[in-house]
Amino acid sequence: MNKAQVDLWTVSLASPSPMHLSEDEVARANRFKFEEDRIRWTRARSSLRVILSRYANDDPSQLCFIYGEHGKPALHFCSHVEFNLSHAGDWALIAVTREIPVGVDIERIRSHVDMVPLLRRLGETDLPETTQQLYQVWTRREAKSKAGGGALFDKPRGNLCVADVTAPAGYAASVALVGYEPDVRYCGAGSR
Repeated sequence: MNKAQVDLWTVSLASPSPMHLSEDEVARANRFKFEEDRIRWTRARSSLRVILSRYANDDPSQLCFIYGEHGKPALHFCSHVEFNLSHAGDWALIAVTREIPVGVDIERIRSHVDMVPLLRRLGETDLPETTQQLYQVWTRREAKSKAGGGALFDKPRGNLCVADVTAPAGYAASVALVGYEPDVRYCGAGSR
C-alpha cells in the first residue's frame, strides 16, 4: 500500500497560549461547565488555528470551518488541507495532511476504567490483556471513525489504514488515513 505523510503536532494544554477563536467558538467555550475544561478546549482550538494557518497561509483568526454530518471540521475554501484534532487531559494531537482524509485520537490512560465492555460495544473482538493495549485499540478505532467521517458506534467503512503513534507518558494515540498507510512526521509543539 502507498504511504502518505501525516504531520503530527503535540500540544501541551497545561501551558498558557494566545487565544485565537471565532465568536461561535468563544460562545461554545463559554458553555463548558468546568473552567478547566473550557481552558483546555480553548487552548486546543487556538493551537489548531495557529497550526492550520501555516498550511493555509492565512491568519489564525481568519480561518473558517465547515462541519460534516458527524461534526468533523474542515477548512472552508481550503480543500487541499485535511486535519483532525483530539485532546485528552493535558495534551492535544493535531494531524495534518494534503488532500487525504485523516483522523487522530489521544486518550489519557485511566486504570479504573474497564475498557473491555466499551470496546465490545463497538464490536471489537480479540482484545489484548493490558490496559495500555486496550487504550491503543480504542484510539485506533476512534482514529479510523474520524478519518472516515463516521460516528464512533458505526463500524468504520472504506480503505482505512491506522498506525499507533508516540504519545506523552500515560497516554495512547493513533492516526488513520483513508486509502494510504500513515507516514508520520512528528512536528513538535504547535502552540504559540
